[in-house]
Amino acid sequence: MRRRILAVVLIAVIATVSVTAFAQAKKSEKPEKARDVVCGLMVDKDPALSATYGGETYYFCSKADMEKFKKEPQKYVKK
Repeated sequence: MRRRILAVVLIAVIATVSVTAFAQAKKSEKPEKARDVVCGLMVDKDPALSATYGGETYYFCSKADMEKFKKEPQKYVKK
């Protein structure tokens, strides 16, 4: 009888931990989004495709857009 109760409790604990871990992993999978100011696409906030101008960080869909922004940032930044 004790073994059955222990087994049921153990299964319940494992199930609870698994569901909680799965929910947290699912939540952390969604990267933050930002709008590419050059082309207007929504992009993931990837530090490799970002530039800072006027104390603000901007994110881009490609290196080409990032380079366009770096050449003329004032053209793309709304005042």
